[in-house]
Amino acid sequence: MNSLIAWSKVGLIVYVPANQPPDSPTKAFSTYLHCVDGQHWSLAPPVAIDDIAIVHEGAAISHLSWCFMGVDLACIDVRGRLSIFVHSSILNHLTCVYQSPPVPDHPGNAVVGFKWCNINKLILINNTATRQDNHEFHYGLHKLNTFGPWHPNSSKQACIAVTKSGELRFWFQQDVKYQEITYDLEPNLRREDYYSLSSFGSDRDDSFVLAVYSKTNHIFKLFRITIQWSIGTVKAGTQPAKPDVDWATIQVKRLYCDELFCPSDNRLELSHLEVVSPANHPESRLNVFAIFSSDSRSTIQKIEVVSLPVTLHSNFDALGFSRNATPEDPSDIVQFKDFHKFDKRLINFSTLYADQVLSLAFADGSIEMRQRNGFSESVPILNSQSIYNLFDAGFGFPPISGAENICMSPNTVAFVALDKAGELKYHQMERIVTGDASEVSLLTAVAIAQRHAISCFSNLCNGDVMSIAVKEASVRDEEFTFALLRQCHRAMGFYLDLPRDVQADKFLVLPALQKLLSFQVSLGLREGWKRTAAGTVAWATLNMRLFAFAITFTLKASSMSKLPGSQLQESDVRAETLVTLLGLTKWCVDHMAYLVQEIYELVLNPEHYLDPATESVALVMLLGGVPRLLIRYTLRGLRGLEQMISRSASRDPDHKSMTRIAFKQLEDIIKTGPVQIASFEKLVNDIETFMRGNSHSDQEERLLLEQRLFFKGRIPVELHPAVHRIRTVFLQRIKPELDIPTLYFYSTEWLGLAEMHKDDTYEMDGLKKQLLLPGKEIKRRCIRCGSVSTIEDLKYVKYASNWTIAFQRNCLCGSAWVRD
Repeated sequence: MNSLIAWSKVGLIVYVPANQPPDSPTKAFSTYLHCVDGQHWSLAPPVAIDDIAIVHEGAAISHLSWCFMGVDLACIDVRGRLSIFVHSSILNHLTCVYQSPPVPDHPGNAVVGFKWCNINKLILINNTATRQDNHEFHYGLHKLNTFGPWHPNSSKQACIAVTKSGELRFWFQQDVKYQEITYDLEPNLRREDYYSLSSFGSDRDDSFVLAVYSKTNHIFKLFRITIQWSIGTVKAGTQPAKPDVDWATIQVKRLYCDELFCPSDNRLELSHLEVVSPANHPESRLNVFAIFSSDSRSTIQKIEVVSLPVTLHSNFDALGFSRNATPEDPSDIVQFKDFHKFDKRLINFSTLYADQVLSLAFADGSIEMRQRNGFSESVPILNSQSIYNLFDAGFGFPPISGAENICMSPNTVAFVALDKAGELKYHQMERIVTGDASEVSLLTAVAIAQRHAISCFSNLCNGDVMSIAVKEASVRDEEFTFALLRQCHRAMGFYLDLPRDVQADKFLVLPALQKLLSFQVSLGLREGWKRTAAGTVAWATLNMRLFAFAITFTLKASSMSKLPGSQLQESDVRAETLVTLLGLTKWCVDHMAYLVQEIYELVLNPEHYLDPATESVALVMLLGGVPRLLIRYTLRGLRGLEQMISRSASRDPDHKSMTRIAFKQLEDIIKTGPVQIASFEKLVNDIETFMRGNSHSDQEERLLLEQRLFFKGRIPVELHPAVHRIRTVFLQRIKPELDIPTLYFYSTEWLGLAEMHKDDTYEMDGLKKQLLLPGKEIKRRCIRCGSVSTIEDLKYVKYASNWTIAFQRNCLCGSAWVRD
C-alpha cells in the first residue's frame, strides 16, 4: 500500500510528490516515456491532474493503483475516499468515472490496503531463449492463469480495500457505474488495535488472503475473503435482475492471529507487508513477505499459507513450525519460513514475471532481482547458451541516490524514482559486463528481442524496451541493428519470405506486422526525425498498410445505406466516408510517382544503384516481398476507387451532390498524378513474376536475402539481375507512356519519407495526410514516431464507421496518442 507512483501497462505514469506545501491542495501529476527528437527518449514534462485535486477536495493522496489492464486508475486519499479515473483515446487525458461518497474525517476510515481484482484471462510469460545446434536462438512463450476473484463480466472491473478500523470495502461495476458494499472484519476493534499495514493477494481457490498488522501491539492477522456473486455473466448494457446489494456478498474467515516480531532483531519495525499469490505450478503456495527495517538494516521474513484437506497426516507437522494461535479452519496452515538480512534499508518491494521474481529497491540506490524460490539474486552475466532477461546479456540497474519511492516499468527493464524534491527521474538498465564484441552484440539483440516480443504479445507499452534498443544501436555498428531486427522477427515468429499462397487481406491485419515495422521505424530514426533507408522502408510500408486498411474499410462503408434512426441521408454517409480518403489517396499516388522517379534515376545512373554501399528505398520497396505485396494491394484499391468513380457518374447525375463532389475530388487526385495506375501496375506485376521465378529454393537463404534487403536498405549482389530487369522493363514498357519532364519536376517531398517536416507554418496529419493549419485544430501526437493528427471523438463524428475511428487510441505505428 501507500504507493505514490503508478505506471500503467499502456504507458501513463501518475505520481504524487511527497513534499507538497501543507497549506495547498495536494496535486497529482502525469507523465509518460516518449521519443523527444527521433533518437532520444525521456519522460515528458509533468502535467498536474487538476481533476484529482478537485474530486478529493485537496486532501492528500495516499495511494495510486492501475487496474489489471492498465486503463482504470484508483486514487485514494488519507481520509479514505476513492475515485476512479479512466483514459480512453488520449493517453494523458483522464476522466473521473466514479467517486465514493464523502467519508467522515475519522482516523479509522483511512485505507491501509487496496487491490484491483484480476481479470479472468490467460497471461503470457516468456520461456528462456536457448541456443540450438545451428547457433540460432529459439524463443518460446507459455500461458498462465490468473487467480480470482474476478468480476463475472470480463469487461468490467472490481476492487477491494480495508480501512484502519477493519472495514472491508468492495467496489464493482454494475453496467457502467460502480457500486460499493462493506463488511466489518472485526466490529469491536479498539482504536489501539487499528491496522497500520495491510496487503491483499489472490489464492488458488479464487479467494483473497488479507494480511494486516497493528503497530501498537505487534499483532499480525490473516483472513481469507471470498466473494460470492449472485449473478451469472452479465452482458454489457443489460440491467441487473436483482437490486444492487444482491449482486455480490462477502464471506470472511480468520486464518491466523498472533504477535509478529523480526526474527533477527526485535528492534526492527515492520515497514512493509506484501501478500504474493502462488506461482503457476502445483507446489507453489501463497506467501506473505514481512519486511522489517531500520535506517541501515532490513530483514525479509517469508510466511507461507498452505491450504490442505482437514485430515492431515501426522508427518505434516515436521514440514514447518506454525504459530497459528487462533485458527478457525484447520485446513489453512501458516508456516514461518526462512528470512534474509540486508545491511541497508528497503524502500520498495514488488513482484515481477507473474509473481515469480521479487524486485527489491533499497535506500542506497541499489535494486536487486531475486527468485521467489530460493531467493537467489539475478546478477549481470554473459550467458551464451540461454537468455531469460537482460541480466543474462550483461545488463544491470544503475545505482541511484536520494530516491524516496521507486516504480518498475511494465517490461521491468527500467524504473522511475521520486526524490525528496518531488522530481520524478527515469533510469533504465545499462551494460555492466562486457566481453567479445560480436558475442555481446548477439546476446544483447536476443535479450531485447525477447522483451519486445513478450510486450507485443501482452499488449504492453514498450517504450522502455525501445529506449534501450535505440541507445544500444547508437553505440554499435550496423550489424547490431541487423541482428536485432532478425532476432525480433524470430521471437515473434514472423518471416519476410512470404509463401506463394499468402492472402493479402489476412496478412494486413497481422498484429506482428505493424509492431515489427514500428520497431524498425524507431531504430531507423535519427536526431531531428531524420530516417535511415531501412527506417524509411519500414515507414513507407506502414503507410501503405494504413491505406490498405482505410480503402477496404471505406469501400465497405460507402456501400452501406444510412444507419437506422440516423437523420443523415445515404449520400451524406457515403460522402463523409469518401472524404476521409482524399489525403491518403494523394499520398499513394505521389508515392507511386516517387518510386518511378527513383527508377528513372536508376536508368540514368545504373552503376550508382548497384554499388553495395548505395541505399535505395525505392528498389527495396519493389524487390522486398512484404512491401511489394502492399504495393500490389494498394494498386488494387486505387483501381477499386476508379471503378466506383465511373459507376457514380452514371448513377448519380446530380453534379452538386455531396457524393459526386467527393468522387470528383478523388478522380482529380488519381488522374493528375504523373504516373497512371495501369502503367505502373504492369511494372510491379513483372517484378513479382520475375522474383517468384528466380527465388532461392533454400528457405533459409531466401529468408536471409529478404532480411538483408529489408533491414539494411541496400541491394544485395544476388538481386542485381532483378535490378537490371526493372531497368529494362521500364525503358521498354513504362517510359514511352510517361511525361518525363512532368515526372522529373513533380514534388514528392511532402510524403515524409526522408524526414518529418518541421516547418512552423504547417504540419501534416499523419493519418489523413492533410495539412493542419496552426491553431485551428486540437492536435494529438504519437509518443513514438512523432506523427501528429487531429483529435476525433466519437461524440462529434456523424458517422462512426469512418476508418479513422479505428485509430482513436493508437497511431498508425501502434503507439499511443497524447494531447499535443
